[in-house]
Amino acid sequence: GRVLHPEQHRVVSVRECARSQGFPDTYRLFGNVLDKHRQVGNAVPPPLAKAIGLDIKVCVSAKMKEDATETIKREKMDVSD
Repeated sequence: GRVLHPEQHRVVSVRECARSQGFPDTYRLFGNVLDKHRQVGNAVPPPLAKAIGLDIKVCVSAKMKEDATETIKREKMDVSD
């Protein structure tokens, strides 16, 4: 599970792994080095998580608009009957 540096003869640091996943440099990780590598490796990359969250938001908003439109149509049908 170790990631080797592409140009140097060494293992990539925790910070380098975190940066390559899209974590901001200010993001804090806790535990020993192995724990930190595991946290970064098991995480959903923040840019991907943001994209998924925004897409879910768009879908939920569209569904809410659709439901509201259907409710208004039903109310108009009830009034005209």
